[in-house]
Amino acid sequence: MRHIPLIAFIFATTACQHGADNSTGSSNTTAYTLTEGYHLNEDSVLLFASRKELPEKEADRLFRQAIDVYRNLKDPASALPIFRQAILKAPRAAAFFEYGNALSEMGDGSRSMQAKLSVEQALQAYHIADLLGYKPVSKLLYNTACLYAKAGKEDSAFHYLVSAIEFGYTNTQQIYKDADLAPLREMRWRFDNEVTAALSGASDPDRLLWKLFSHEFQPLELPVVFDTKFREDKEFSFVTYDFEKFIPEMRNAKFSRDVGSEYYYVGSVQSTPQYTVLAYAVQDVMMDESAPYCYYLASFDANGKLLDKMIIGGHRILDEPFRVGKVTGNGDVEVRKFAVRYEKDPAQNGYAENKMEEMNEVGVDYFTISPEGRFTPKSVPLAMK
Repeated sequence: MRHIPLIAFIFATTACQHGADNSTGSSNTTAYTLTEGYHLNEDSVLLFASRKELPEKEADRLFRQAIDVYRNLKDPASALPIFRQAILKAPRAAAFFEYGNALSEMGDGSRSMQAKLSVEQALQAYHIADLLGYKPVSKLLYNTACLYAKAGKEDSAFHYLVSAIEFGYTNTQQIYKDADLAPLREMRWRFDNEVTAALSGASDPDRLLWKLFSHEFQPLELPVVFDTKFREDKEFSFVTYDFEKFIPEMRNAKFSRDVGSEYYYVGSVQSTPQYTVLAYAVQDVMMDESAPYCYYLASFDANGKLLDKMIIGGHRILDEPFRVGKVTGNGDVEVRKFAVRYEKDPAQNGYAENKMEEMNEVGVDYFTISPEGRFTPKSVPLAMK
């Protein structure tokens, strides 16, 4: 696999703004700020992103608003300042990636200085998204290839396109039809030679996509309890829509609802040569940014085909029982169901500053993970202790 060089800096590297030094001469890191003039400066962004207690909820709200304007209203120009606001609140890899996409569209079909600047800024945004850990990197590389192709830089475009394939980009139909890559396809011999060679190296694209997806789930320490406190002291990573084939809730949603629910990697519960059991989370932020997380267990075969799934914690619908699930190391699963009462009606007042006053147990179900990777009910006498 080829080495991926860092995208060349477009802007001169400058020092981040500093707060006053303390008495020992070391910097007060809480005083670092990020301003619009530095929002595409690598050093400034990374230094600011390392700060604790950034307003992440406000940044997420602005990011979803920008996505709505960009994707649903198809207005990248109006989305750009909202993306910048989100970045200045709390820099995130996904925000820089989508900001780069919107900037890329601003550079379409024009040779003006502003269009060229948009392309340069988009490249820098992709570069920072990479540094912040954007996943999947294959999508980032592919979009970079498209940007270079539109800019008439064929050598760089081929480099990033081949790298995208090597890193797991599997949408061959898109590669052969994407209008952005038309300049590369016109170089027929080179395109066929380099792309075909890269694709032949990815002998099973679907399985490679599964590996990229499942690799993001780190093993959970068992036993694990998915209750209202599970999220505390944990930082979940977003699942992007490149992996929607593995999460039915993502796959079945129309894009207009994409900005209403967010999906997160939680961890791996059990893995055998025959199947893998993963836990992921869904939060209905359209309802409320403080809405509780709903946790799923899902099992997949060795090729990533969904075998079984169940809600293990929380609930998706307010009227459903609230679940608290426990998974042990021997594959036993306990799901307790509760009727909950909040201080105020969440449907009218949301979840922020709305205490859960009562949790009355209304039932419990027991399961075990079968040798085939399915969640099989157990009778109460045989249930785990």
